[in-house]
Amino acid sequence: MRILILLFVSLLALPAYAVDVCDCKGSKKPGGVCYSGVGGPAYAGVGGPAYAGVDGPCYAGVGGPRYAGVGGKRYAGKGGPLYKGVGGACYAGIGGPCQRSHLKYLERCPEVCRE
Repeated sequence: MRILILLFVSLLALPAYAVDVCDCKGSKKPGGVCYSGVGGPAYAGVGGPAYAGVDGPCYAGVGGPRYAGVGGKRYAGKGGPLYKGVGGACYAGIGGPCQRSHLKYLERCPEVCRE
């Protein structure tokens, strides 16, 4: 019985960890998912989960996980992983993976394209 309770509680807590702390939308009050005070889930100080300095999870400079320039994971230009033009991973036109009218839209269209 204890295992079932622990499993249930852990499943309830999962959505809190799914919040994008770099672009947080939610309660910013103490205890909230976007609280940015010391020790909070969206703390942006050195070593914090939302640190935007070099080597931080929210760093948007060259080589960082949120870099949107050529070669970055968030580059939306031709050939980039978020390109919305014909042939791109986020193309929403006829035959594209992100065409909303397609039955398997959620399976075909990458989650980052649906933001």
